[in-house]
Amino acid sequence: MNNTFVKWKDALKGTIDGNALDRIGQDEIEDAFSGNISFGTGGLRGVMGLGTNRLNRYTVERVTHGLAKTVLSDKPAKTVCIAYDTRFNSKEYADITGALLSAYGIAVYIFDKPMPTPALSFAVQHLKLGWGVCITASHNPQEYNGYKVYDCNGVQVTDELAMKITGEINKIDFFEAAPAGNTVSVNIIGSDVIEAYFDKIVNYTSETNPRSGRTVPLVCVYSALHGAGANAVPVVLEKMGYKPICVQQDPNGAFGGLKTPNPEEPVVYENAIKTAKIVDAKLILATDPDCDRVGVMVKSGDDFTLLNGNQIGALLIDYLVQVRGVSKGDTVISTIVSGLLGEMIAKNHGLEFIRLLTGFKYIGEHIVRLPKDKQFFFGYEESYGYLAGDGAKDKDAVIASALIVKMAGYYASKDMTLIDRFMELCEKYGYCAEYLYSANIPQSKQKEIMDKLRSTAMVDDMMRSEDHLHGLNGLPPADVLKMYFKDDINNSYIKAWAAIRPSGTEPKLKLYTGVHAQTLHAAEKTLKSLTKKMTTLLGVEI
Repeated sequence: MNNTFVKWKDALKGTIDGNALDRIGQDEIEDAFSGNISFGTGGLRGVMGLGTNRLNRYTVERVTHGLAKTVLSDKPAKTVCIAYDTRFNSKEYADITGALLSAYGIAVYIFDKPMPTPALSFAVQHLKLGWGVCITASHNPQEYNGYKVYDCNGVQVTDELAMKITGEINKIDFFEAAPAGNTVSVNIIGSDVIEAYFDKIVNYTSETNPRSGRTVPLVCVYSALHGAGANAVPVVLEKMGYKPICVQQDPNGAFGGLKTPNPEEPVVYENAIKTAKIVDAKLILATDPDCDRVGVMVKSGDDFTLLNGNQIGALLIDYLVQVRGVSKGDTVISTIVSGLLGEMIAKNHGLEFIRLLTGFKYIGEHIVRLPKDKQFFFGYEESYGYLAGDGAKDKDAVIASALIVKMAGYYASKDMTLIDRFMELCEKYGYCAEYLYSANIPQSKQKEIMDKLRSTAMVDDMMRSEDHLHGLNGLPPADVLKMYFKDDINNSYIKAWAAIRPSGTEPKLKLYTGVHAQTLHAAEKTLKSLTKKMTTLLGVEI
C-alpha cells in the first residue's frame, strides 16, 4: 500500500474525503499518489480528485502556504488579487486560497464573480498589488483545474520566480495548519476596477488615426463557451456600440457537454453556427473558459470558415498598422512556434519583431522589460492568444474580441471580409500555411524521441544553455527543437520550418510545421509533405 495514501487516510479519517478514499481502487491510488502535482512557470494544472498528484483543496492549500511564504519574504507589496473561472471547484479553490493568505496577514482582493484572466492582470496593476492568483485550467477538459500565479506587473511568473515559489512549496507538508493571530479581512474587488478595465479597452479601440476610415456594424454571434467571458466580452462590445448575439453564456463547469472548451476546435462552434445562420451573422467569436484566448469564424458562402491563430495575428498587425500608424521603436512580440506572415507584415511596416519561447508569460515579461526607446505594439501566439494596449500583461480575449469585431466592420465598409483581406496579404507577401499536430505519446517515451532528434538533426536546440537561466539566443532553456529549411539558391530565405516540444500540461508531443510559398497550392502541398516527413521521424502516423 502507498505510504502517502495511508497518511492521507489517517489525516482525513471520519470526513467525507476520508470516506471517498475508501472507495479508490488500487490503480487509481498508484496514480493519484505517485508524486506531488508540480508547480512550474505560471503555476500548476491537473485533474481534480483526491491525492497528491491531483488538484484538490489540500494541494491548493499546500501551494498557497508556499506562495504566502514567498509573498512575505519578497519585495513587492504583501497583497494578492484572486480571480477564478466557471470550472467545477474554481470558486471554492479561490475562497480557500484567499482565506489562507489572509491568515498569514496578507491583504487579499477577490472578484465576486467569474472574470477573465486578463482582468486579474489588469487589476494587479490598477490596484498596485504585489501578486495575483487565477484559478483556471484555461481550455483543458472539465475534469481539470489549475492555479496560475502573477507578479506585481500582472505577468505570469516565469522561471526564476517560479523556482523560488517551488522551493517554498517543497518545504510544506500536506494538512499544515493556517497560522493564527494575523488574519486580515478579504476585500471584494469593486465594480470601479472592472469598469476601469472595460474603459481601457474601449478607449484603445477608439484611438485611431484619420486614415482608419469608417466601420459598419456587423451582426456578430459571441459564445463564451459557458466561461468567464460572458461577464466581459458582451459588456465591452455593447460599450463600443455593437449588439452581439450571445450564446452559451451561462456559467457551467461541464461547458454544456463540450469535450474540450477549446476555441481552436471546430466542434465548439456548432451551437454558435446554428444561431449565426438564423440571424444571418457574418462573424462568430468564441472564447475559452478563462477568456484569455479567442477564436474566429467568418461567413464564407453558405457556411463559416475557422481562421487559425497565425492568420488572426497577421490580420490584426496589418489592421493596427492601418488604423494607428507606426512609431519608431514600436515592437511586435510573438513566439518561436508562430507563423511567418505576421513577421513579414510587421517588418515591412518598420515594426520590430521579436520571437520568444512558447507561453504568453514570456511576452508579458518582455513587455515590462522593453527599453525606454521601444514600446509595445502587439503580441500574439499561434494558439489564439493576442494582446494590444497597456491594460493586461497577459493574452486578452476581451480586447482581442473588440479589435476583431471592429476590424471586421472596417473591411465590411470596403465590401470585404477578413478572408478577403487575408488573401490580399497572401498575394502580397506569399502564402504561409501552418499545421499543429499533437501526438499522444507517454512522457517517458517523449524524452527518448527528443534525445534522438537532438543527436541526428541540425536544429536550434532551446535546451542548449550557458547556465540554468540563459539558453539559445538569450532565451531561457526549454525542451524545444526548431528546424529551418532554407532555399538552395537564396540561403537566407526560409521556405519551411518545424518545431517539436512536449506539452507542459498533457502527455502529448506537439509538432508545429510551417511553409512559405508563392501560391496557395504550393503552400498546401509542401506543408502536407513536410508534416508527413516530420511525423514519420517522430514514429507516429496522421
